[in-house]
Amino acid sequence: MKLTNIAGDTQVDLPAARTLKFGERIRSGELSGDDSLKAVVAFAEAVEWSLEAGGISLEAYALITGRTPTDSGSTPSQTKTLVGSAGDVFPYIKIYGQALGSGADDIHCKLFKAKVTSIEGTFGEGEFFVTSCSGIAVDDGVTGIYEFVENETSSTLPET
Repeated sequence: MKLTNIAGDTQVDLPAARTLKFGERIRSGELSGDDSLKAVVAFAEAVEWSLEAGGISLEAYALITGRTPTDSGSTPSQTKTLVGSAGDVFPYIKIYGQALGSGADDIHCKLFKAKVTSIEGTFGEGEFFVTSCSGIAVDDGVTGIYEFVENETSSTLPET
C-alpha cells in the first residue's frame, strides 16, 4: 500500500499494510404515489474506507495529517519528532493498494481524493505499534472517486 499527497510529489510506502476496506456511500430516494412506490433513485456519493498497517512510519503519519516531522542528531543517534496540535487541518491524500492473488493475478485499488477522519494506534506489552485510520474519499473532479484494476494471468481462455 502507498500513500501519496494530492500533488503526487511525496509518496510513502506502508510495507506492513494489512487491510484496506472500503464501502460505497450511496444516497437514495423514493417517489411514491397512488399508494405505491413509483421510482427509486440511487447514486454514489463517496467511499468510506479504512486501513490497518503495522508499525506505520512517522513519515506516513505526517503525510496523512499534513504535519512535518523534525530531525535532530545524526545516525545512529538521530531523533525524529512529530508534533500534533489542535486545529491542524488534515489534507487530501491518494491511497494505492494492491492485493496479490494465488497465481500471477492481482487487483489494484486507487482512491483519488481521500481524507483521514479517524486515527488509532496502540502500544501494548509484547506487541508493536499498530495503526489504523479511516476516512472518506470523494470525487476528485477529474478521475472519479476510485478505480479498481484487475490484472488476469496471461493464460488463454479455453475454447467454447
